[in-house]
Amino acid sequence: MARVGIDARYLETENTGIGRYTLNLLTGLLALDRENAYWVFLRREYAGPLPCGRNVTYLRLPYPPISLSTLVSLSWQIRRLKLDLWHAHFPVTPLFAGVPVLVTVHDLQPLRVQSLAGSRPWPLRIAYRVFYPLAYWASLTFCRRIVAVSASACRELQEVLSVPREKIQVIHEALDDGLRGRAAAPADGEVPADRPELPERFLLCVGPTLPHKNLGILLEGFAAVLAQPGGDGLFLVLAGRRSRFEGLWQRRAAELGITDRVLRMGYVSPGTLARLYARALALVHVARYEGFGFPPLEAMWHSLPVIAAFHASLPEVVGSGAVLVDPDDAQGLARAILRVLHNQTLRRRLARCGRLNLERFQWTEAARKTLGLYEQTLASR
Repeated sequence: MARVGIDARYLETENTGIGRYTLNLLTGLLALDRENAYWVFLRREYAGPLPCGRNVTYLRLPYPPISLSTLVSLSWQIRRLKLDLWHAHFPVTPLFAGVPVLVTVHDLQPLRVQSLAGSRPWPLRIAYRVFYPLAYWASLTFCRRIVAVSASACRELQEVLSVPREKIQVIHEALDDGLRGRAAAPADGEVPADRPELPERFLLCVGPTLPHKNLGILLEGFAAVLAQPGGDGLFLVLAGRRSRFEGLWQRRAAELGITDRVLRMGYVSPGTLARLYARALALVHVARYEGFGFPPLEAMWHSLPVIAAFHASLPEVVGSGAVLVDPDDAQGLARAILRVLHNQTLRRRLARCGRLNLERFQWTEAARKTLGLYEQTLASR
């Protein structure tokens, strides 16, 4: 029996990408593995769901995952508990863990998208541009193995940071198991508590308002659609966590004169999100530097047509279940939206291919491969 430590401090009450990865992977591991003991580190304030098991112990830490305390203080915790293996879900790892370390890499956004350092006080901007490169370099140089959540992330690790291919294993993420277990849309009698008033016809974009989500091009493409016949009564719904970059899309929408046609929602409950997917005409996901991308898979579960950027991991994730567009071509995006809106044959094909595409991604398989990587790493000590 081995003692495996997992950094689950990316779990938040309003979970997004890394938190969802952590929760689904942990659920799969505990269902699959009854032999090893798991020590899972959480934020002190986290109050969301956690999978149960006789072989899991949850510990709460007062410091955030991306901090100097993670580099030093967490090393002491790992040694105190006499862990045999440490799995970090982000490339900020303890410097003196004293045990084999695995790191999951979702993308290289902090290194590739410099605008993410914006809208901060200048000392934090400097710290951002110094801390992340050093943390990524140290974590990925001295760790034993790396899990890349997509082949795209794997290629970036090799091209940008010269990580040897043999050190990386690609293990795809998947659609949340909780969503697979629910109906594709909430029943009429099951109205979410935060039910919004939705327009009759709308396009949907799901995700936080960060620079790499490419909302400027999305808004330009949407404005071009509104100028065409059939644009009357069409709205764009933005659902996702608010960020310090909120003003950027607001100013661009005002410049384009479409503020009144954009409905901004913050983070929504799973029930309300399901209702949005069920009611929308299409999901538009033209992000740059997406490490995996959950919204396209969620839309496919609801048989909603997907328009996605031909960039990074998105072609790999959506397969034949989406219309792919250049994320820098607003006019091309507008043409794709109009084609999806007016071509019923295309809509049916996308819905059918999207459902088939989901079968390629299973959390049970991700947990099985991750557990195999644990065993290989422990055996090689």
